[in-house]
Amino acid sequence: MIGSAIASILPEHGYTVRVLVRDGGPATPLARRPDEIVRGNIMTGQGLDEAVKGVQTVLYFAGTSVPATSGDNPAIEFEASLPPLTNVLNALVRCNPQARFFFPSTGGAIYGSCDNAPSESSPTHPLSAYALGKALAEQTVQFYNDVFNIRSDILRISNAYGNARPRHVPQGVIDHFLDNAIRGVTSQVWGSLDVQRDYIFVDDVAHAVLALLKSNRRPSSVYNVGQSESHSLRQVLSLIEQVTDGRHRCELANDQYSGVARSSIDCSLLTRTVGWRPSVSLGDGIALTWQRKCALRDR
Repeated sequence: MIGSAIASILPEHGYTVRVLVRDGGPATPLARRPDEIVRGNIMTGQGLDEAVKGVQTVLYFAGTSVPATSGDNPAIEFEASLPPLTNVLNALVRCNPQARFFFPSTGGAIYGSCDNAPSESSPTHPLSAYALGKALAEQTVQFYNDVFNIRSDILRISNAYGNARPRHVPQGVIDHFLDNAIRGVTSQVWGSLDVQRDYIFVDDVAHAVLALLKSNRRPSSVYNVGQSESHSLRQVLSLIEQVTDGRHRCELANDQYSGVARSSIDCSLLTRTVGWRPSVSLGDGIALTWQRKCALRDR
């Protein structure tokens, strides 16, 4: 979702885009066809050398896991996320060590449950296998930076949403619940309605990456990317109720993993560094997401 949003806006700003597409999978779902397409597999390393050769920047937004993937078993998370990351980093070491590398981490789970919005200098406190996997992935990226001089930026992104296409995993409550409203399926709410999250519209994430790409600053930094405020699941459901005219139905599922009780992140460093601020409120973002999904359904 995030990679597609970024790749779709880059040509408007003069960037040539090469996209790695899963071998044997469907064509890339971008709004416009990229300049180049390479087919490969990040799990096996197939096609990665060709994909990274000659580029200035590698944007690693291949989805390999979500918080529900691993549950309480860290081994599942490590197997899903660490091998493909090291495959891409090794391809950079072999073929293009001068390229800049962007890695998306998690902007909420990695800090644990916090009363105040943590900044990038706050200690990490992963409380789930997913968050632990992201923390180890960040350490892996830092290792390649220190040992092989791979210039990298780590983006700790809060809960992104805004995808027109249906999600294939029960994660990302806004997109998933709106998909269910279109299909007439009852959503399961994991845990309490009072759980709070920092939500960020996917277009705002894309523009944060664009702002970093345009900047002349030296890479190898960590940035929080979010709204810098949290909303309860109760508030999210109320907004979804409004935009769908009551078409969304939900029920509580207390036996599922609900994550930390509250997460919100301080994104002032990114504002100070490149002047980026999120521009889409939660209410407007949910309405725009609903419009996108309805437009795709009606095609």
